[in-house]
Amino acid sequence: LTSDEVEAYEQDIPGCPEVTLTNFIVDCAHGKDTPYNREAFTVFAEDFLDKVNNHGWYTSQTIPERYRNFNIVYGAFKAHFTYIKSHYNEVVIATSKDPVKAKEDVKARLRKSSHTSRKLLKMRLDAMAEHPKLWKHLPLVNYLGTQGISSDESEDETRRTISYPHVYPRWRSQQLSALMWEADLAILEFLSVMIGKCKKAGTQLWNRPHSEKFNDAAAAPPGLPVNCCDATWLSSLHPRSKKQLRVQEEEYNFTPGCAGGYTGMVNCRCPYGH
Repeated sequence: LTSDEVEAYEQDIPGCPEVTLTNFIVDCAHGKDTPYNREAFTVFAEDFLDKVNNHGWYTSQTIPERYRNFNIVYGAFKAHFTYIKSHYNEVVIATSKDPVKAKEDVKARLRKSSHTSRKLLKMRLDAMAEHPKLWKHLPLVNYLGTQGISSDESEDETRRTISYPHVYPRWRSQQLSALMWEADLAILEFLSVMIGKCKKAGTQLWNRPHSEKFNDAAAAPPGLPVNCCDATWLSSLHPRSKKQLRVQEEEYNFTPGCAGGYTGMVNCRCPYGH
């Protein structure tokens, strides 16, 4: 909001900005404790609770009763506003002040994100290599590369924790997702017990519950076995896009304890020599 709009709102001048469900806007140009933003947090909290309690939101992932109260939801959204405003400052304010520096900052964040994804992939491969059953799936996971890492996964380098994804690639089949979940659990075991070392406090992985949200924009690697891809997603693709994916008709063997594989990976070298 502009300074004039804020002043008009605070003086309740006719025609001033209003916070409604159909025109919901938070004011990132000002602080979180302004009258306008407090009203926005209130509108959000009341509507969210109404949706959850009276309209069946989150029925598949029930929110515990202790979290379904106004103060908790209001506080959570207020905290989230800080995150929203940080992005506003990076994308809008920084760009308007120094476009060149803002562009370089974006590139730096992308490089860091790419580095984190590669690091998480290595952790997954390392853990699977030591697992009595999962090592057989190393070629597949290595072939997926960082495209098998959800964009919402992140790592806290100080505490050696992983924030597991809330949003999964739409293209992934249930079978492939289950394998990735097993690999994540293997990382938990792998880092929890270090041979010859004492486990230090704060090194545990934090495994957040899996969600039912999906990322439709995530790109699938080409040449995967057909059962690695979600059937509904695959059938929805344009024929040209489907052709470019070169999906293999031969199915991958996800059976626990059995070696997987498919013809498209015959020449794919496993980094661990298996």
